[in-house]
Amino acid sequence: MPTTMPGSIRKRVVTPPTSEVSFAVRGFDLTNAPARRQLENSALQFIMGFEVAIEQRDNESTVTRLEALEREYHGFAYEGAAMAYTLRDVMSPKPGNEQTERFLAAGHGADHIFMAYIGIGFALARLPKMLWKRALPDQSKLPDHPTLNWLIVDGYGFHQAFFHTDTWVTKQKVPGRLPWDGPRDYVLRVFDQGVGRAMWFVHGGDVEALTEGIGRFAAHRRSDLWSGAALAASYAGGVGEDALELFVRNSAPYRAEVSQGAVFAIKARVLADVVTAHTEMASQVFCDMPAEAASALADKSVVDLPEKAATPPYEMFRERIQSYFTA
Repeated sequence: MPTTMPGSIRKRVVTPPTSEVSFAVRGFDLTNAPARRQLENSALQFIMGFEVAIEQRDNESTVTRLEALEREYHGFAYEGAAMAYTLRDVMSPKPGNEQTERFLAAGHGADHIFMAYIGIGFALARLPKMLWKRALPDQSKLPDHPTLNWLIVDGYGFHQAFFHTDTWVTKQKVPGRLPWDGPRDYVLRVFDQGVGRAMWFVHGGDVEALTEGIGRFAAHRRSDLWSGAALAASYAGGVGEDALELFVRNSAPYRAEVSQGAVFAIKARVLADVVTAHTEMASQVFCDMPAEAASALADKSVVDLPEKAATPPYEMFRERIQSYFTA
């Protein structure tokens, strides 16, 4: 499918229908889903971002349209746009990932780099695994420490749990070998972080249902699931302070991982300059500090991380943040 195909046709061919992210269509338990409206709107903004990027002829037009969307949800829109650009590059007869790299290299795309990587993970979930390497952007052309490319695996895990919930959440399936450069055991851990994020959506922000759901997973998987769920609860929100405090109590054995997940979400919002009242509240409840301080902790923790080590740099990044809260 060449990139010369008109944007309107690309949009019709590959854009997911908005009904695909409806919680009722997905079959989520909506008995008690306090964050349903907020989370469904987040998912809808993702689809809107995808539609914009799959249709527009150039980055400037894409960014103009994305910036016109509701500001609180910009991260989800840019996430969808990154997925669209990844698919456009893979469908292009040209080698490389020029469109994705140009979109993320500077300006608003770079500001949403956390969410953009997750969007690339969504694209991988829609592609044959033989095309995964073809879909990955050149890290040297992007404005971040290569540590963050692990969020692509997180995005893949979220996609699988959100769209195939019975397999990955209800039955707790473990994925087979994935074509990703890193230790298999650690790839599975980051996958679980994405599954945990999705579970915040699957349970509609119902902390008790989330707790029960995570409790059904094998014990060694729970720390990453809680970390991912805290990331989603901090970034997407949808609940009040009482629910976040219940979240902290129910996840007490994994307090450091929960705080680290929140730090990632807060850093993403601070970087994009889209800090909301919920961001500040989550930072206080999960991290016991203002959002700017949590963001600064993330900045400090990524300094001088080795790119090649026995432990993946992404895990070293997480461990540094977790050690702050453990201490």
